[in-house]
Amino acid sequence: MTNPSFIHFGKPSVEKTDTTANANITGGEPKMAVWLYANNEETGSKSGIWECTAGNHRAKMDGYMEFCHILEGEAEITLLSDGSKRTVRAGDSFMMEPGLEMDWHVPTYIRKSFVISSVEGK
Repeated sequence: MTNPSFIHFGKPSVEKTDTTANANITGGEPKMAVWLYANNEETGSKSGIWECTAGNHRAKMDGYMEFCHILEGEAEITLLSDGSKRTVRAGDSFMMEPGLEMDWHVPTYIRKSFVISSVEGK
């Protein structure tokens, strides 16, 4: 086990990684990137900052749950289970539980901080 760390997002800076190729894009030409500040392989948890430009993509919480806090911009999220829609904006926080499937529509830009926890084998 490694020594515990205090992680301050943005200090020190970490490399921005383009994640567009891993996305399930369903409309437009969104560009996505992540700054991964923590990636604990022992616990399956990750945290960082994610951004996305205008467009649509589909996401599924497959074996993990995610807490998000919107820093900038907004998105309309459609839950595929029932078609209901949620709009999230700067200042909003929310949790996406394991198994949740959704379509994200980003009208211009969104940036969020996130914490992902694996639920595999639980």
